[in-house]
Amino acid sequence: MYEKTLSSKLLYKGKFLDFKEDKIEIDTEPKIESIRQYIVHPGGVCIIPVLDDGKIVLEKQFRKPIEQIIYEIPAGKIDPGEKDPLGTAKRELQEETGYTAGTWIDLGIIYPCPGYSTEILHLYLAKDLKAGEQNLDHGELIDLVTLSLEEIETKIHNGEIRDGKTISGIYLAKQHL
Repeated sequence: MYEKTLSSKLLYKGKFLDFKEDKIEIDTEPKIESIRQYIVHPGGVCIIPVLDDGKIVLEKQFRKPIEQIIYEIPAGKIDPGEKDPLGTAKRELQEETGYTAGTWIDLGIIYPCPGYSTEILHLYLAKDLKAGEQNLDHGELIDLVTLSLEEIETKIHNGEIRDGKTISGIYLAKQHL
């Protein structure tokens, strides 16, 4: 069931996402050749920031691809030259929420869309938070909300929170909360 890449070509070079097409061979008898198209993503980080009172900091922001305002955990892409995902997580937490954290727990990685993207997300729990000022990117508008774990789980179950990285992050962080 393994797929061997026979050739690869770049179909589109974007600002931070590329689009590739691979000709592959599947190791069946007889061999099968096919095409795979996918997005090349630099990877990203997700943070579950927990305040001293146990509440979790979430973001509300408009997402153009789905034309909705949604709840999300803080997250961002790994920029060129960033080698350490934890360093990226620290940067993103401060930029998007203004918070810095004294304690970081690595919760592992997830593949959000392995059927059409190379994206890998590194998830972290951030505790011992200290408030500061948001430093949002140009064109970014993020409102912060704080909710208890129970409130978040209710919003997940009633469909108010549908973001996959947020649901995964809450699930992975739950044992530490």
